[in-house]
Amino acid sequence: MRHSSAFFLNTLCISIGATLVLSGCGATTTTPRGGADPYDKYYGQVTAQASDVIDSSSIIINPAAPNTYVVKQGDTLWGIARKFLNTPWHWPEIWDKNQRIANPHQLYPGDVLTFDYANSARAGNGDKLQPRLRVDRHGQGEPIATLAEFMLWPRVLDEATIKNAPYILASRDDRQLITEGETIYVKNLRNAAAGTRCAIFHPNKALHDPRTGQLLGYEVTYGGYSRIERVDNTATATVVDAKREIRKGDRLLAPLDDVAYLNGVIHAPNTKIRGDIVSLFDAEAISGNHMIAVINKGLRDRIEVGHTLGVYTDGKYVVDVVESCKAKSGAVCSQLPPEKVANLVIYKVTDRVSYGLIMDATREVKDGDKVGNP
Repeated sequence: MRHSSAFFLNTLCISIGATLVLSGCGATTTTPRGGADPYDKYYGQVTAQASDVIDSSSIIINPAAPNTYVVKQGDTLWGIARKFLNTPWHWPEIWDKNQRIANPHQLYPGDVLTFDYANSARAGNGDKLQPRLRVDRHGQGEPIATLAEFMLWPRVLDEATIKNAPYILASRDDRQLITEGETIYVKNLRNAAAGTRCAIFHPNKALHDPRTGQLLGYEVTYGGYSRIERVDNTATATVVDAKREIRKGDRLLAPLDDVAYLNGVIHAPNTKIRGDIVSLFDAEAISGNHMIAVINKGLRDRIEVGHTLGVYTDGKYVVDVVESCKAKSGAVCSQLPPEKVANLVIYKVTDRVSYGLIMDATREVKDGDKVGNP
């Protein structure tokens, strides 16, 4: 009977703790702004970069890696690296430096890749095998891209740039939503000749650094392209390509070939990186593979095109049922450690912000998730 009473009291204690946590667990515990993050070590660490001696401890080979692979039309470098490595950002480090083709990022459809280990013939029991990749050049045409190509891309601009940019006064029929093929009238157009193509952007939201509150700029979303037909105080243009809604007041800006940025060199940062996702392009709150994230780190933080970063989400708050039973005040809440949920490959860098493509997401990426070393 005594054992039954103890079991009943223990069960009651756990139940009460669980009930209390539903109403308050995780509601007030946050990392103080500017304070030390107790979970910093979970956000990835700096690994040794490419050298004559490979630090193979940080390179994780894909167990299903093929011995040979023929590069195909439509392949991306990230996709090929993923076939051989579970850590594709170490791609340059497994490249055989002794072969005639020195650039590990210039691959062509038809090239044959061979994967083996540099010291497999002489390795002892205590030696680590060094992975090695060689290429036989049989391909031709255009080199493959680093990342999957995409057409819609965001930009973050300062207020003055947006304010001074040419803008759509109206369409010919003065419609609120403007479609492809319509004639539009543009104010404030400068230094543009007839025939010039201009990208159309819609001013969107202000972006602030979640750590400092500093204004990083204003996100503008791409709507399509226009062609200038006649230059005057009120210029005339035609919408030649509409990717999304175009409205009165949208701005015209010089087009950028962001696809060119997708050929950046995949590599891991050689410095400690800690930052935050401040915006998810084309998503309200969550995002997934091959979508774009904007982070609050840029050139001044030594971010480079091709950097691969890890995306980390905060751990959930849970009830510690053991401590809850010991505590006189009721439920005791504990936060689980952060977890890596995706990789982010940076394809464009400005002074304050950078843009990256979300890769290998194992769950949704959220606005406010942290970025660190991969």
